[in-house]
Amino acid sequence: MNLDQLEQLRDCCRDEAAFGKMLQVLAAEFGQSQVDQQKALFRVIAKIRESLDLGTIFKSAATEVRELLDACRVGVFRFDPDSNWNKGEFVSESVLPEFESLLSTQIHDHHLDEQLATEYDKGYVQVIEDTSSAWTDGRYTIALEKLQIRASLVAPLLQGDRLWGLLCIHQCIGPRRWQASEIEFVTQIAAQLGVAIQQAEFLAQTQHQSEALAQALEDLQKTQTQLIQNEKMSSLGQLVAGVAHEINNPVNFIYGNLIYASQYTQDLLDLIALYRKHYPETHPEIGDRTNLIDLDFLVEDLPRMLTSMQIGADRIRQIVLSLRNFSRLDEASVKLVDIHEGIDSTLLILQYRLKAKTGTTGIKVIKKYGDLPLVECFPSQLNQVFMNILSNAIDALYESGSPLNRSVQEPIANLALENSASENHAAETSLDGLANLALSNSPRCNQITITTAVAHGYPDDIPRAIICIADNGPGMPEAVRAEIFHSFYTTKPIGKGTGLGLSISYQIVTERHNGTLCCMSQVGQGTEFRIEIPVQQIKQYSEKPNLTSRSNFFSDKAED
Repeated sequence: MNLDQLEQLRDCCRDEAAFGKMLQVLAAEFGQSQVDQQKALFRVIAKIRESLDLGTIFKSAATEVRELLDACRVGVFRFDPDSNWNKGEFVSESVLPEFESLLSTQIHDHHLDEQLATEYDKGYVQVIEDTSSAWTDGRYTIALEKLQIRASLVAPLLQGDRLWGLLCIHQCIGPRRWQASEIEFVTQIAAQLGVAIQQAEFLAQTQHQSEALAQALEDLQKTQTQLIQNEKMSSLGQLVAGVAHEINNPVNFIYGNLIYASQYTQDLLDLIALYRKHYPETHPEIGDRTNLIDLDFLVEDLPRMLTSMQIGADRIRQIVLSLRNFSRLDEASVKLVDIHEGIDSTLLILQYRLKAKTGTTGIKVIKKYGDLPLVECFPSQLNQVFMNILSNAIDALYESGSPLNRSVQEPIANLALENSASENHAAETSLDGLANLALSNSPRCNQITITTAVAHGYPDDIPRAIICIADNGPGMPEAVRAEIFHSFYTTKPIGKGTGLGLSISYQIVTERHNGTLCCMSQVGQGTEFRIEIPVQQIKQYSEKPNLTSRSNFFSDKAED
């Protein structure tokens, strides 16, 4: 209390004794007020220490200040960083229910400018006891009345040396004479809130840097793994292409000469037959030799042996052609290719995994090929997609044990690569039929079904080639299915997969071929992968730079 107030109090008392008692009461009251302020300040500091969430800190501080000062409204105002300190909004407040909330209200105050902001930077606290007489601008007074502000106490919130916002205490029921202790208390609270803002900013920066470093580390690990994988696959692809090339030359020599060898052999056999016809009585030495070599058996078996050699040479040529078709090292750009050849080549590469082995069941592959046109694509990369999906299907079937719907008493089926009766069916079938899993065929063994068709009716009028690869394995839960296309996600043991196979496959289909790759699976109902790519790639898309090395996607086993 100031001197004038004390003189007025003395006049109200009947004597000096009464005045003395009144002073003691006031001293005790003011002392208790100071204690309450310090307690409130300590509670705000404790809240700052236990939580760096600014929303929680602001709300707690506003409530403490409003209750202690018996104010009508206490709010935290934040300046718009892009404004000239004359625009912002209230981000937190504590207000009595009978007064209007200013939370999230945009405030544009022309009395706030760079000059006043400079004063706030120096610690200036604006004290207004009566808004009706504080400004000569009546329009501003009316604006404050609309906000129900009759008296205010405003302290700056500094983030380091930068003005961040304001701590505003509003008296709405009428004018108010603010006490020096109240002003000091609000100043202390504002200083602590400034510390909280600074700490929150440091925390946000640290978290941002941590997230950036974590993302950089993940990108680095991904890039490193892909580079290693690319180098491995490139070397493997070159090895396959080299082996195919080296085998191709002698095989062509053998294959070409087998025709003449068969003809010459037949001529010699015919000549022997003529000798035996016209000279039935042979020299004893010739007869002994004939019996020794079993000439009749040779005459009968030699043509069969040459036929077997012809079949073997054909088989080797087919394998070489499939290897070359699969690797396609010389085709890094978009080419018109037969999708079915790519699938068949991939199946040939994986044939050793499809065969029945000791203690395992063979896998039956059913091909339901539609009448697909030639498709513009990156052949080697699309073949790698087939490789990854088929390899994962094989892994799922072998790891699941016995196939679905099969009793243990039934015989184990060996490998059977077969074309179903629908191999040459018209491709203009309902796509709903393609979405059925292999289980619709009531399989009696491990089974992979490959279905192809062409679909029309898209906005760009470009037909789509549809390739569905389904297995009758154990399926997967939704939580796993939703993650399978993410980089480094794998359900396999450490060392069994990198978690990149399906991620790369998704990238190839969606980014390189402007298509879609989706997976449908349910536990106990098998799994189906559906690939959909345009039959014709638009020019600007096909001319994009390579995603990676042209042989980077060759692999001999699944990566997921």
